Amino acid sequence: MARLAKVVVLCCAMLASAVLLGQESGVAVLYGTGSVYLNGAQVTNSAAVTGGDVIQTRENGAANINAPGSSVVIESNSIVRYQAGGFALDLGNISVATGKGASVFARDFKITPAADGWTEFYVTRTNGGIGIMARKNHVTVSCGGSSTTIKEGQQISRDDSANCGLISKSNGAPPAAKGPIVTQGRLEWGALGAGGLLAGLALKHDDEPLSPHVP
Repeated sequence: MARLAKVVVLCCAMLASAVLLGQESGVAVLYGTGSVYLNGAQVTNSAAVTGGDVIQTRENGAANINAPGSSVVIESNSIVRYQAGGFALDLGNISVATGKGASVFARDFKITPAADGWTEFYVTRTNGGIGIMARKNHVTVSCGGSSTTIKEGQQISRDDSANCGLISKSNGAPPAAKGPIVTQGRLEWGALGAGGLLAGLALKHDDEPLSPHVP
């Protein structure tokens, strides 16, 4: 029993050291189900992710990234780049839960928590449109030197174009939409799906909590 106790203590110490190293170095851990690729190589279970890495999911794939202070769900048919300050969404859908101010970059848009505290938001980039939903707390959307705030429970969608159509250059207020690029129903169902996937992945990796309230 004494030897077993020593082994358990040693394992806990090694785990704590690994967690601290990850927090200090910015290394994240990628978990994949189905067809998930890291820099072109298929992920069989999990892999370390560092700045500049590209994660791609296919039709039957989904991924969860546990980064220091943040957790991200990448849905199927998505391409995401892990970079300093957050995640760049090149294609698809991503759900972010962060207590460290992690941002999502989609073309010229930067989506980030509006204040300190645990924030959850959902971003889509499909079919020529970018959609953003603030699920918990507010988020700020910046583009071209201007910014606007999306309050908790609200959402917005605009063209996936280089002209910062989401932000009015004159007064910083969102311009009138020309028609929904991402519909309310699609955003809501997508966010619910991401929440369910996040819960499922949490059960699969229940030894790595997703909320800062239970570190």
